[in-house]
Amino acid sequence: MAVLTPDAVRIEHGLTINEKIIPDSAVWNKNYGDFKKGEQYKANLLLSGGTGEVKGVTIHNTDRVSISSKTTQAEQYTRATYPNCNMGSVRVHYYVDDICAWQNLRENEVGWHSGDGNDGHGNGETIAVEIIMDGSGDEKDIAAENNGALLAAVLLHRHRLSLDRLYTHNAFSSVNKYCPAYILPHWDKFKEKVKKYLDELNDSATDYKTLYENTALELAELKNSIREIVRKFSL
Repeated sequence: MAVLTPDAVRIEHGLTINEKIIPDSAVWNKNYGDFKKGEQYKANLLLSGGTGEVKGVTIHNTDRVSISSKTTQAEQYTRATYPNCNMGSVRVHYYVDDICAWQNLRENEVGWHSGDGNDGHGNGETIAVEIIMDGSGDEKDIAAENNGALLAAVLLHRHRLSLDRLYTHNAFSSVNKYCPAYILPHWDKFKEKVKKYLDELNDSATDYKTLYENTALELAELKNSIREIVRKFSL
């Protein structure tokens, strides 16, 4: 199948994010294991018991695969998920590689990624970020991990969450799955990367708030000055 065209593209703090949200009307296009052609393809539920509240970000790893020079790892996984229907039950919000990210689910909807069911804290309350690596530690691995850390920070910041709401897959897995396999051995260092980006985002937000407040004050003072000038000329 041809490379997907995103429905929208946005850039968040230097990271390109391609949106290709699986539609609510999506159904299986074939029989796949226990899934039957024509059955509903994703949960179509809002996080946190239907409120849509995001309570955390869950980090995963998946392996790099062979791809065409015309695409990226994240696009390939997005296409494999839907419309190709080759990823089984897995539904994640974001795939991210060394180049960009692809968004598959809205941030407020339930995914299937943590092995704890629709009502579990992982699937039911968090956004899934799947970082595509191979564990070699090469330049692509480093870039993908950095992009994943930036995306995690962006999500935490957007949903007003602190660093302690950053989770690993195995924090929720009922079978204690060792994931994110390539990041777990240096999880604390990964969290430091996320914290660095999150601090920068928080500082930037504070700067904009201060700029807004100062500008509002200056405009109020200018308005008062103009009123005073008009008053004097009216005498």
